Amino acid sequence: MIRKTAVIALISVVAIAGCGRDRGAFPQGEALVAGGGAVCAADPLLPSAMVDAVNAARAGQGKSLLKPDERLSGIAQSHACDIASHNRASVEGSDGSGVVDRARAARYPTCGVAQLVSVGGSADAAVSRWLASGPHRDELLAQTPVDIGAGVVRGPDGRLWWSLVLGENCR
Repeated sequence: MIRKTAVIALISVVAIAGCGRDRGAFPQGEALVAGGGAVCAADPLLPSAMVDAVNAARAGQGKSLLKPDERLSGIAQSHACDIASHNRASVEGSDGSGVVDRARAARYPTCGVAQLVSVGGSADAAVSRWLASGPHRDELLAQTPVDIGAGVVRGPDGRLWWSLVLGENCR
């Protein structure tokens, strides 16, 4: 019984460590179960759907399209895991970090970096919610970003937890 408890504790620690802010790009095809039961997996279809939805919204407003950046995708995926595992939709990490801290850790230039989060629904639904909120709309449609990263995890209740990171890359 003690051995089984120790193995479960070790698996839990490894899973939670996988949601750390310094992790970088989330490995494709891996699945971790974080504290709280969120499955932290990099499903390439869902983040791609988010990038497509954001670019469609930007194109509809005459804005430039954003190109996916692996570093921003890693930041977004790790943060989606973090917020889902803590059941708290916030751009602030559970460790108090902000998107600038996470960008620095991923070696992405921090000028013009911004983050949006949303819980539930499809990528299109999340983008619609952001467009309906003035401050979120401003971030989403700003002309300065050139790069984008999206992350998503399914929480223990089945809802999708979205994280979107936009970056300027100081060009």
